Amino acid sequence: MSPAVASADPQRCSRWLWRHAGREIGIAVSDGSGSGPAWLLLPALSTISSQREWQPFCASIDARQPDPSRRPRWIRVDWPGFGDSDRPPLAYDAELLARFLADLRREVCPADCGLIAAGHAAGIALLASERHGLAFRERWLVAPTWRGPFPTMAGRHSRAFPLLRGLVEAPVLGPLLYRLNTTRSVLVWMSRRHVDVAGPGLTPQGISERQRIARQPGARFASAAFVTGGLDPYGDPEGWLRAARGLETPLTVVVADQSPPKSLAQMRALAAVANRVEHLPGRLGAHEECGDALAGLLG
Repeated sequence: MSPAVASADPQRCSRWLWRHAGREIGIAVSDGSGSGPAWLLLPALSTISSQREWQPFCASIDARQPDPSRRPRWIRVDWPGFGDSDRPPLAYDAELLARFLADLRREVCPADCGLIAAGHAAGIALLASERHGLAFRERWLVAPTWRGPFPTMAGRHSRAFPLLRGLVEAPVLGPLLYRLNTTRSVLVWMSRRHVDVAGPGLTPQGISERQRIARQPGARFASAAFVTGGLDPYGDPEGWLRAARGLETPLTVVVADQSPPKSLAQMRALAAVANRVEHLPGRLGAHEECGDALAGLLG
């Protein structure tokens, strides 16, 4: 595997080539800022997810430390199929992403790296720790979830969900259906209902950026998998609680107190088995909207 290339500008990404099933997949990685403790930052898995979500948090932490040599080393990444990484038509599932995370941890991150994961990425990180023995200095899971939007709304997995996923993945019809579901009006509704309270996703510029991310070539494949529950790491809530209890290093759960009720219940359940619990006033995008407040919690 090719090593990640560091960049002093946190807005500029390099490419790391992840080899999977005999092909090379370009992964967008930012590796920069200071030379202090390293943190791997995982964005929330969703149609609109991107490592850029972490910029307000990173900027706030860096501003608190005037000595650049003592600032944390931020390693930010876009998942395969999301953000600015390649988006090939793979059979995306939680195990594929867990293997990706294991490879990334081994090839890109230093041995003493910490982890901060948002949203659905938290569930994948717990699965990877359980299945692949991923070790981190400590883990912060921000507004963590383990179940995708459709199964969360329905309260269960349905045989209809894979059929819906297949429609979106299909040629001709799939791109049309996906485009209809990534219009500005739909993204505003999504952001207002699930992601932001009054954050960047509710501004014209923020919605434009989210639409740009959502409409990258090949975006529908991983997005359809996420929405229909294809990226769910566990079949029931006991799975991620078991994984959390088995961790050997500290776990902090940050509950986003204005999250939708079913997602909030998931966060509170995980918080009950964590070593430390903190709170933010946001929804599922609290790590971006409340980046400065999150920086204050991390210290």
